[in-house]
Amino acid sequence: MLKAVPDVNIYISGVIKREGHANQIFKRAAEFTLYSSEPILKDLERVLHYDRVQKKFKLSEAKIIDYLSAVRDTHLLTPRLLEVSIVHDDPDDDKIVACALEAEADYIISGDHHLLNLKHYRDIQIVTPKAFLEILDQEKASQ
Repeated sequence: MLKAVPDVNIYISGVIKREGHANQIFKRAAEFTLYSSEPILKDLERVLHYDRVQKKFKLSEAKIIDYLSAVRDTHLLTPRLLEVSIVHDDPDDDKIVACALEAEADYIISGDHHLLNLKHYRDIQIVTPKAFLEILDQEKASQ
């Protein structure tokens, strides 16, 4: 089964755009294994609490708590043993790569150009949500 680590922007898009690619990925989560880590979840919680995000998308504290709980329930969490320095233009993205390495993930799903510009790191492909959905479709067709 494929293993994937979503970037924080994918979680945000999944909450905000109910019909978007990111939301479709989470709806298809039974087709692959999702991984995250405590640093990623802390960053997600921080972003969900931005005033502009809460106001624009009407995210109450209860909705944020429910969403974070759902992520915890549907993802395997890595132990956060690795520290990497790969994304020089945005070191905050290193936690995504570290999680993917610990999970031995096949994919990082991101909309962030700092990660997408890498294209891959070791055996991990870094793809957009749309590209990941196409990969899932190909996997499904080959079975």
